[in-house]
Amino acid sequence: MKTLLIATDLSANAAQVAGYAYRLAQALGAKIVLCYTINVPAEIPQNGIVAWPQEIYDDLDRDSEEELAKLKDQLIAASEPAAWQPEVVCVQDAGLVTDVVNAQAIRQKADLIIIGAHSNDRLGTWMIGNHSRKLIEAAVRPLLLVPAGAAYQPIKRIAFGSDFKHPEADLKALRELVVLAKALDAELVLTHIDQGKDDPAYTSIVKTSLNELMRQLDHGKVSAKVVKSDHIADGLDWLVRHGHIDLLTMVHHRHGFFDQLIHGSRTQQAASRIPVPLLVFKNDKNEN
Repeated sequence: MKTLLIATDLSANAAQVAGYAYRLAQALGAKIVLCYTINVPAEIPQNGIVAWPQEIYDDLDRDSEEELAKLKDQLIAASEPAAWQPEVVCVQDAGLVTDVVNAQAIRQKADLIIIGAHSNDRLGTWMIGNHSRKLIEAAVRPLLLVPAGAAYQPIKRIAFGSDFKHPEADLKALRELVVLAKALDAELVLTHIDQGKDDPAYTSIVKTSLNELMRQLDHGKVSAKVVKSDHIADGLDWLVRHGHIDLLTMVHHRHGFFDQLIHGSRTQQAASRIPVPLLVFKNDKNEN
């Protein structure tokens, strides 16, 4: 990954997320794009048409440009002088967050979009947050969600969680993930949450799928793990805390494993305890 786009709202929490992303960029040797969407006081009725006086737009544009420059300076100042310094580019535009972020991700040739939780919320609340949910559904690049307060730690173990019912989509995401794992010299842990099925035939299918995926991945550090848990979020929580996982990854299938994680109040409550960043790959194929 050579370019990381950080979607920021210039809040204190967003600055912490940008700090995490800066350290990740250092580890990857990547460029950073700080992307801000100007909050509009009225809706934009058509693309490219501003629905408020030009002087208001000019003030918003100037203020956000100054704040982005301050954030850039803060990131550089907080870094160790001897460490490699990523290139940092600041971009901004008025419009809807999803539209602006996606347009800039394409324009800047970003490999990854990074966003954070708002306030002190974690995974369960991010998922019902308007901007986060829309980006999960519509992001044109893999999306990294960083929990509030998450301090960067070297990423040495990456868990890929799935029910392995969509092997083609999983394999596509895993091949992208292997590139990241190699760059970080990280182990990739293929993880299945066994929700108490106790079905030998089902277990055999899961193990066969895991072994086949491991065989097809060009990475020397791949392992497989089955975690027994009645609830997906509880199983992932156990995996992260007891398996020394630094990054959790999933593919967003419609009505699939990921949707089970983010829907339902109990699941959201359990998921909110997971303290590591979540990387979401979008499945481009529609599924029933």
